[in-house]
Amino acid sequence: MTVVARAALPVARRGFLLAGAAAALVPIAVWIGRAPLTLPLVVACGGILFAAVVLRAEAGLIIVIGSMLLSPEIALGSAGHGGLEASRSVVLRTEDLILMLVGFAWLARMAIHKDLGAVRRTSLNGAIGAYVACCLLSTLLGIEAGRLHPAVALCYVLKYVEYFFIFFITVNYVRTPRQMERLLAALLVTAALITLYAWWQIPSGARPSAPFEGATGEPNTLGGYLVLIFSIACALALEAPNSRVRTACGLLCAAIVPALLATLSRSSWLAFLASLGALVLLLPRRTRLLGAATAGAVLLCLFMPGRIEDRLAYTFTSTASASESLQVGRLHLDTSSSARIASWSAALQGWKQHPVLGWGVTGFGFLDAQYFRVLVEIGLVGFLAFSVLVLACLRAFRRARATLRAPVARALAAGMLAGLAGILVHSIGTNTFLLIRIMEPFWMLTGLVIAATGIEAEAS
Repeated sequence: MTVVARAALPVARRGFLLAGAAAALVPIAVWIGRAPLTLPLVVACGGILFAAVVLRAEAGLIIVIGSMLLSPEIALGSAGHGGLEASRSVVLRTEDLILMLVGFAWLARMAIHKDLGAVRRTSLNGAIGAYVACCLLSTLLGIEAGRLHPAVALCYVLKYVEYFFIFFITVNYVRTPRQMERLLAALLVTAALITLYAWWQIPSGARPSAPFEGATGEPNTLGGYLVLIFSIACALALEAPNSRVRTACGLLCAAIVPALLATLSRSSWLAFLASLGALVLLLPRRTRLLGAATAGAVLLCLFMPGRIEDRLAYTFTSTASASESLQVGRLHLDTSSSARIASWSAALQGWKQHPVLGWGVTGFGFLDAQYFRVLVEIGLVGFLAFSVLVLACLRAFRRARATLRAPVARALAAGMLAGLAGILVHSIGTNTFLLIRIMEPFWMLTGLVIAATGIEAEAS
């Protein structure tokens, strides 16, 4: 009897487990039957993504990379107190939600797998921490002073710093050159799809933008993204050891340039010139690059599309009234450039009122210029923290370029140096460091460079 009783115990336990699972599934089934169809699907997809990251971190990173192409918007409410800023909403994309879910899943993974350890030490950790602290402190002070809407301001702070999750996850995950190359390949494949999507829009006469960028699109954002990807692809096209990789990256560069021109984004054009100049200085095979650039410039001069020529001419041949247009010598700037320069002056006047820690994030209103926005929102202390972060990135890329031996990693470091040069120029007239289309790949690529440096240091 004792033997029979012991044999019956596993059967009883399985019965209790099945009964418990059935009891738990009943309310879930009732909720699924009553809820809108999309909600259970979203919850199920979120659960699958969470489980995928916990079981295999690379799966989550690949999904994040893929979401750079398809990322619908979710408007959450007004973001400002008046003017243009009041007309804009706090906008979340599915990328934001996926990124947060992947971040929480990674924390769960670290709790389960003790061998992963805490956040990996890098040369950027201190600079990132200081910048995040400045954003949070100035915003909390702004909320206390009544200058900010608390929920909106804190939501924007979260959007300011969420990209760093990608950096830390990438650095902690990538432990081998093969892992780095797979993620880099996924980024480039996604970029190729976005470039094809831009080409598909060109015949319609519209300025190309990435998918799901709203009713009017954001060609300037697409332009900045293409500049960053061009920098990486060009460096790989000239330095990758595999001939297939060189050919594929060269074709991607050739496809990016017309798409970039079609955006009609003058900030992106200037950023491209800065990035191209940096590549010429950094890459040993600069003769090939200069030859390709010269041939491209000749073709552009001979067959320049009318829209590009009109866009260039419009900058200095504005038909606006004298009150709406700024004059530089004998030239009158167009209304867009004039308004941007006028906003810089307004930002400086606003900064004087709160020079140390600024107005807080979203406290001053809409301003489409990265450096002036940082200065007026988080003050001189925050601007110094932002500058330290940028310099830390530059030093890390330069050190990687000088010390790494693997050709792909060295090319990636050179591409990031050139890409950062382009982004810094792009930021003069755009909030580049706040744009998820640009910052998500930027910080993942930065994580790959830092991880490659750590891999070779551990191997030596």
